[in-house]
Amino acid sequence: MARLLAMSEISFDDVADLLYAWLRGERRIWFMPAVDDTTGLKPSVLMGRSDSGDILVLLARIDRRDIYIINASRPSSELVADFEAWEARND
Repeated sequence: MARLLAMSEISFDDVADLLYAWLRGERRIWFMPAVDDTTGLKPSVLMGRSDSGDILVLLARIDRRDIYIINASRPSSELVADFEAWEARND
């Protein structure tokens, strides 16, 4: 995962801080179900803001109490607009 994060110029600390803040109830995350038709896997897309305010997109598999991060990326401008609209609706 470190290599994928480095390619996306996202630090592991940003991902960890986002998840830990969410788990402590300090930050909201937008959940979107995803399905990989090729593999049949059903990961979740999680979007939230890092401590610096940057929006991160996390592809994760959630298994009971465990969260497995598959990848992290920065959102497209269209996805940023969708996320900000979601934030406004859920403020």
